[in-house]
Amino acid sequence: MSAGSHITVFLSQCSEAQVPLRDELALVFERAGIKVLNDNDSSKLTENTKLDLSTANCSVHILFPEYEPVLQGGSGISLARYQFLEAQKQTKLNPNFRIFVWIPPSTNLNNIEPKQLDFINEVRNNIVGNMVFSNAGLPMQLADDLRSQMEINEVQEYSLRNTDIFLISNQLDELQSNEISEMLSDIVPVEKLNIIQDSDIDYSELCKQQVPKSKLAVIYFKNSGDWALPFAQQLWRNIGGATTHTPILLIGDTDPEENIGRKFIVPKVISLIIDGELIPLEIKVQYDKTVSPDA
Repeated sequence: MSAGSHITVFLSQCSEAQVPLRDELALVFERAGIKVLNDNDSSKLTENTKLDLSTANCSVHILFPEYEPVLQGGSGISLARYQFLEAQKQTKLNPNFRIFVWIPPSTNLNNIEPKQLDFINEVRNNIVGNMVFSNAGLPMQLADDLRSQMEINEVQEYSLRNTDIFLISNQLDELQSNEISEMLSDIVPVEKLNIIQDSDIDYSELCKQQVPKSKLAVIYFKNSGDWALPFAQQLWRNIGGATTHTPILLIGDTDPEENIGRKFIVPKVISLIIDGELIPLEIKVQYDKTVSPDA
């Protein structure tokens, strides 16, 4: 994607157990057109940290249960904490520099080393204006959040139209979503959006503009549960949260079983997991409640 080509991110080091996640995040950034400073030369990590931070626009720090690795020289400070403190110094040198702190949902913080817990609490208790604390569910979501925070672009105006139901789904569920759309379209106007990974379309902005033109926004998922929940959270924030005039229906299929716990309970969001064959009917039921609350 060319949209993020001017962004350079310093990606902090992590424990050995988290290296695969860090590598995945670096790859996602690069595919999104975000340049990653990803130096793994252990003999020059402290020296390169200062240099890389001075040339980056922002830094990303993954918080994890382990305190390792620790800097050489007997200081006892972890490399992650050192790099975070250096990033804080960079914000004083460059007011436009941003720090992104990420605790992946897969991280088990119930079994955390005491020194690392102290570090995480230190970070949490010192969030300032140029810091973003993220619990994005996927590296792709974190990349989207980072890009939206860092870029100052002219907002694109999409060609949209008023509709009754705005049906949003992921490309993983395109077949099922098409079937749902066809069934609903026989009785109520439907606008359908299929979100495709690595597309140049700014789906966040498109949905932000289309939802107010809709009576009910529906986020459907079957095989894309990992995408659906964080997407719903982001959309809800983008359209005004509890103040939005358009309710969101987050609806998932009971197959596969891991969808059962994927719910988003906040004002103006209806969150349901039901059998797939009942989903079109349930969408219509929720739509009817939206247009006729007393019915």
